[in-house]
Amino acid sequence: MGGPRLEVVKFGFYVFFPVGVMLYFGGPDFYDKHVKGIKFWPDYEKTTKPPTTSDEVRETMNLLKAQREERWRKYREEQQQQSTDNK
Repeated sequence: MGGPRLEVVKFGFYVFFPVGVMLYFGGPDFYDKHVKGIKFWPDYEKTTKPPTTSDEVRETMNLLKAQREERWRKYREEQQQQSTDNK
């Protein structure tokens, strides 16, 4: 359809476009300007630390269970209020 010239142009585009993109985005200027200032990871003090001993695991499990039961209790109360309001 387009002939050999079109094929040469397409081949050149397919080869040199990725190379140009790698040169631009992989260069140190781009890194210094756009990537270096971004903070990817949170501070260590702000992260959640998993329990390490069996006692800490039990305490954490009891805390999570209490929180879950509290959420369910509130949900049931809201459902009961909505059902009484609709009647």
